[in-house]
Amino acid sequence: MIEMSFEDFHEQKYEDKSFRLYVIKNGLGDVLYVGISTQNVWKRWFGWGGHMTWDGNVIYGESSVGVKIENHLPDSLNWMIQLWTLHDCIKFCGQEVSGSASEIKIQDIEPLMIRKLSPALNRTYNLTAGKDSTPMSQKERELAKKTDAAYRDIFDKK
Repeated sequence: MIEMSFEDFHEQKYEDKSFRLYVIKNGLGDVLYVGISTQNVWKRWFGWGGHMTWDGNVIYGESSVGVKIENHLPDSLNWMIQLWTLHDCIKFCGQEVSGSASEIKIQDIEPLMIRKLSPALNRTYNLTAGKDSTPMSQKERELAKKTDAAYRDIFDKK
């Protein structure tokens, strides 16, 4: 497992060692998201249909974790991402892994990793979602105001 800033990850400042799972942590160390890729983690983030569009001029979130990063720019560039190999995950999960290690796939281990790390943004497999103590960004506050106003317009009519 290796850990680096999200900006270093985007700039691919690491040697790819067949990483298959990633963990995103905010600036306070809260685990926000755990995800997998069967091919290439970087492409899962920035390739076609990935978590983010990032073309040099535009950074746009395409998923819950991508939007979270977008909403907290530029601070989120310093958030941490961990990259795990399948072997790292099997070792971390220990006795909870059933079956032969040679038969285990990353899809089999993802639910265990989510249960063990309790990320705040994962919903599937997450029995006890962790805490996201990231302070609201200006963008999130503006969206909350718009949502509150829309709610009042719809439900507070007399």
